[in-house]
Amino acid sequence: MEILKMQKCRYFVIAVLTLLAAAPRGAWAQTNSKEIMALPAAKLVEILKNPEAPIFDKAKACQRLAVVGTKDAIPALVALLPDEKLNLYARFGLEGIPDPAVDDALREAAGRLQGRQLVGVINSIGQRKDARAVDLLKGLLKHSEVPVASAAAGALGRIGTPQAAQAIREALATDTPVKNCLGDAALACAEGLAAAGKAGEAAGLYDAVRAANVARHIRIAALDRKARLVPTGAAETVLAQLRSKDRGEFQLGLALARDIPGDALSAALAGELEKLPPDRQALLLRALGDRKEPVPMAVLLAATKSPSADVREAAVRVLAKHGDASAVAILLDAALGEGEAAAAAKEGLKGLAGEEVDAAIAARLAQADVKAKAVLFELVGARRIRAAVPAVRAALDDPNEPVRLAAVAAMGQLADLKDMDLLLGRALKGEGAEGTTAQRALRTAALRMGDRDATAAKLAEALKQASGPQQEYLLELLGKVSGAKALEIVAASARSSDPALKDAATRVLGNWVNADAAPALLEIAKSDPDAKYQIRALRGYIRIARQLQLPEAKRLEMFRTAMEVARRAEEKQLALAVLTRIPSAETLRLAVAHLDQPGLKEAAAQAAVGIAPKIVNRNAKAVAEAMQKVLDSGPANATAARAKQLLDQAKGGKK
Repeated sequence: MEILKMQKCRYFVIAVLTLLAAAPRGAWAQTNSKEIMALPAAKLVEILKNPEAPIFDKAKACQRLAVVGTKDAIPALVALLPDEKLNLYARFGLEGIPDPAVDDALREAAGRLQGRQLVGVINSIGQRKDARAVDLLKGLLKHSEVPVASAAAGALGRIGTPQAAQAIREALATDTPVKNCLGDAALACAEGLAAAGKAGEAAGLYDAVRAANVARHIRIAALDRKARLVPTGAAETVLAQLRSKDRGEFQLGLALARDIPGDALSAALAGELEKLPPDRQALLLRALGDRKEPVPMAVLLAATKSPSADVREAAVRVLAKHGDASAVAILLDAALGEGEAAAAAKEGLKGLAGEEVDAAIAARLAQADVKAKAVLFELVGARRIRAAVPAVRAALDDPNEPVRLAAVAAMGQLADLKDMDLLLGRALKGEGAEGTTAQRALRTAALRMGDRDATAAKLAEALKQASGPQQEYLLELLGKVSGAKALEIVAASARSSDPALKDAATRVLGNWVNADAAPALLEIAKSDPDAKYQIRALRGYIRIARQLQLPEAKRLEMFRTAMEVARRAEEKQLALAVLTRIPSAETLRLAVAHLDQPGLKEAAAQAAVGIAPKIVNRNAKAVAEAMQKVLDSGPANATAARAKQLLDQAKGGKK
């Protein structure tokens, strides 16, 4: 992406008007604009020729002729070009007519107009990219009025032909007050040439801009665009920018180094690295890291030994992104350090591919000190290095807490079913950071296991020995594991005589991940002696009907069941919302049927207005009848307003 956005030439004087809105309306009588826009071209021309026609009407006619005008409209439009008020509108109409006679007329007008009207005509010539106007515009570059010469430069840039490029190139070599406008025009012209497959001519024009006495930002833009246009020869240009003492040019060099592809440039950049001062070396290293091409490992490894901390950090970051097994030792050393470089090295080591990387990390454990072991265990866990499992098991009881916690966390990534007991004991007995780390590791391990039922059985054994918060933790973990065995265990716990176990289990059951828990919840809602758990279970049952994926028939069945079982209006209100998930004439009727039941009027009305828009196009009559009943029931204002809209829509009124 280009790093510089070119400023529009400050010398252009363009009449900035809003078409039509700016047209004077005065005291003249004027025709309705819709009527004018509906007229045929011949009638529009008559308006333009009528000296009594209001300016507004003429402006609208010009606008419409841009769409429907033909060669016959050209004379009438050209006649308005000298008019100070209608020049812009006439040009707008002419620019839209696809006939070469327009170009002839504009060139003729450019020979006799002056001032702003001439500037406008020149802009229209450029807009139409009239290649036959190059000689005319070339002459106008020498016009005594700067706005005219500026407009001519811009038009040549938009025309974008080799002839236009030559005219611009010649003018750039002269002492002209519109040099910057010519520079902008050259950039535009070169883009047109490049798009037309004339890369060589475009490159030559960029060179002309760089050699000209134009504003710095224009010269930098020319350099940037040429380097991107001809990447095969960009190395010399990029290196020159990187060597520049000018900060802006150096930044351009970095941008080009990132964006221009090719092994040749990569090699040139790598060779340039050690020639730069340390602060620039660090920046170039980061740019190299952003390239798609691999950076030579020898260059990166050498940079990691630089006396400059910034260079070493940058090298580590690039190694972390692009390194291979040969970089493991250096990255490990960096990972054991401090600061951002250490974090970057760790992240890089977690992602480096290859068994040799795993082997190098595992081997390093044998001679690692306390600090190193904590970092190495983090890497072992992230990479799931099975060869290091014995070392991880041995470190679970390490006297050093950081090492012990790192080993526990790693075991969460490495444990198989037989290792679950190692984590269970620590998760249930540990306190503080150790207990928290072990619980997280156990959760990670449990969710990794392929056999959910076997995992649930392990957790069930621990649940028998647990109490209080431990029970709650294990039940929540069973809910995450899910599966038939886990559901069986949680459902049984929900029927327990232990109040704490029952409380935790019913909450987990009410938030089960799928609809399998519905029968167990319904049984509790029907038969539990404690109203608290009846309500909680029924709400969980309704949640499944409202939120989870179900066949429509099953969802409707669950709605009916919930309404039968519910003893309170609050749960019935929740159940009514289920109907919006299964919109049909039948569910609309069911919602409306509850409008007159105590405590359900508003919930039933909201369900009805939620269903209606989904079926109004195919069940207009049913919707109209239902919305009238909703309105008759006297719902809340917002619900009533929505019902009125739907009633009108169903009757063919407002949608």
